[in-house]
Amino acid sequence: MTRERLQELLSGAKHARITVLGDFCLDKYLYIDASLDEPSLETRLTAFQVTGRKLSPGGAGNVCANLAALGAKVLALGVIGNDGEGYDLLRALRARGIEDALVRTEKRCTSTYVKPMRSGADGYTEQNRLDLKNFAPLAPEDEAALLRSLEDAAEQSDAILVVDQFLEEDCGTVNSRVKDALAGIAAEKPELVIFADSRAYIHTFRECVIKCNNFEAVRIFDPKNSDPTSEEVSAAGKKLADAQGRPVFVTLGGDGMLVFDRGEPEHVPTVACEGPFDFCGAGDSASAGITLALALGASPAEAAALGNMVASVTIRKIGETGTASPEELLALL
Repeated sequence: MTRERLQELLSGAKHARITVLGDFCLDKYLYIDASLDEPSLETRLTAFQVTGRKLSPGGAGNVCANLAALGAKVLALGVIGNDGEGYDLLRALRARGIEDALVRTEKRCTSTYVKPMRSGADGYTEQNRLDLKNFAPLAPEDEAALLRSLEDAAEQSDAILVVDQFLEEDCGTVNSRVKDALAGIAAEKPELVIFADSRAYIHTFRECVIKCNNFEAVRIFDPKNSDPTSEEVSAAGKKLADAQGRPVFVTLGGDGMLVFDRGEPEHVPTVACEGPFDFCGAGDSASAGITLALALGASPAEAAALGNMVASVTIRKIGETGTASPEELLALL
């Protein structure tokens, strides 16, 4: 990736319209002052005193924030609860200039990651996270509303980025019917970039560009393999690419990415940088960079390079769901 090519892609970002479809979450950081601990008279347990909080979009919302920071026009599409967390999430998205077509429903809660941050001699340390999630399928009427909005979004988007966040099968936004709809859209609109990132079910997507890490790729074909060799990773990536008929991106942590697109895989190294690091959200950042580049007509290898660069910037932002600006990317290169 040359500086001139990077500038070309970043300057074109304002012309890209990208729909982010998936599991939208609220990241809620609660800052606890340990010096103010007090005993609860009712339970005799220590009551922690929250003196500050920070709210930011998580899950698919973090991908939206990354795309918006890069300059793209972003539409958020998913299902959230008609609750306080949903209100906070919508405010956080709108503050970043993100449009939404989110379905609000009384039948679900807004997925939320509550992250207690406790003060200490060396600053704040994250404690055990509290997760609010949904453990039941979408209601039929909410699913129908989502599918209608997806059809509308496909007509006006340069790319659809799918974020399948949760491990509970068919309990999130991206259920089996949504995947069927995406495959149908891909068949009707082969020029439309449809990019999918899934923690547990990437092999269930069809006709899509997909991304997973090296462990996830191998476990699809060898579920008990927890320490795959580079040869096993390459073989798994090739099988996925053959099945999709689209490019496949396999992330390798600090070693960058493997890109599978017609022929032998291409290794795209990441940008070396010094720590400390916070890897939370790194995959979201990479997905945003890859999808934006593909929407602008970049090659898969160029897209992987941009994804690596965006992640390299965000992992150095400790204690926050970070994004990367064009200025930061140019400075990094």
